[in-house]
Order: sequence, then C-alpha cells, then structure tokens
Amino acid sequence: MSKNKPKESGQSKFLVFFMVILIPAVFALILAVVLAFYFGFGDQLQRLASVLPFIEEPQEEMEDASESGEESEEGISDEEYILQLENENETYLQEITRIESELNSKDEEIVSLQEELVTIQSEDLGIEGEEPENDTTDINDIVKTLEEMTSSKAADIIGEIPQDEAITYLRIMQVNSRSEILSKMDAEAAAGLLSEMSN
Repeated sequence: MSKNKPKESGQSKFLVFFMVILIPAVFALILAVVLAFYFGFGDQLQRLASVLPFIEEPQEEMEDASESGEESEEGISDEEYILQLENENETYLQEITRIESELNSKDEEIVSLQEELVTIQSEDLGIEGEEPENDTTDINDIVKTLEEMTSSKAADIIGEIPQDEAITYLRIMQVNSRSEILSKMDAEAAAGLLSEMSN
C-alpha cells in the first residue's frame, strides 16, 4: 500500500503538470498564432519563425516550387505576361471607346426622336383641340335644327338615327322641345330612350 502511494503521487504530479501547465500553454500559443494572422501580423510571425532552421528550408522549397510551377503552367515569362496584359488592356480600352461612341449616337438618336414625338404630339393636340369645337358646334346646330322642326318630323328623324346619337341630341335639347318630340314618337321607342337617358 505504501509502495502504491509514491507511484500514484508521481503520476498525479505529472497529470497536474500536463493538465494545468502544458495543455493551456499549447492552447494559448495556438490562439496567439491564429490571432496574429487574423490581425495582420502573419508576415512578422513568418519572418520570426524563419529563424528556426527546420521552418526556413520548407518555405524556400515551397517558394521555389511555386515559382517553377507558375512558369511551367503558363509557359511564358513575366515580360511576356506583362505584354499580354497590356495588349488585353488596349483591346478593352478600344472596346470601351467604341461602346461610348455607340452610346453617344444612341443618345443623339433618342433626343431627335423625342423632339419628333413632341412635334407630332403638339400637332395632334392642335388637331384634336379643333375637332371638339367643331363637333360641339355641329351637335348644337343639329339640336337647334331638330328643335325648330315640327315635333312629328323631329320624332321621325330621332327614331331613325342610332340610339346613342339620339340620346346625345335629346340631352342637349330644351325640356319643352324634348317632351314634344318624345310625345310624337312610338311609346316603346320613347321609353327606351328615356331609360337610356336616365342611366
């Protein structure tokens, strides 16, 4: 029993050291490295770590491999690559210039079409503005003519024209003329006109 106690005591000291000191220290070191890379101190850490001999060599090997990989993948040197990029840049600039000139010509075309549209609309408004006056004058003349006729002749005419026109004329007429004309019309036709006029 006494032999087990020293053995357990040595194991418990090792476990305490391992659990209390070593694991938190490793965790803190990993956390510090991650935070350094996150906050932009990664390059400084790499330079600091390059002092260690076992870290320096693999990094150089990786850089050499990446440089040789770039040349082998592309198959061109840096100067040729720069010339290629300059040519692409000139091509894009020419395309941009062409598109801008097309855009300007389209803008000019839009402006001219808008001017034509305004001209056409103003002409249409002028024509439309004249027509309602003529229509109103014509309708008033027709109503006046119907009122001056005898009521029986006006009733015959109202009975022959389309119902919409007849309603329009009857609405404009004076009440006395309208009643005389409707009294001379067929009862069913007069009732139909009155019901349409009330709607």
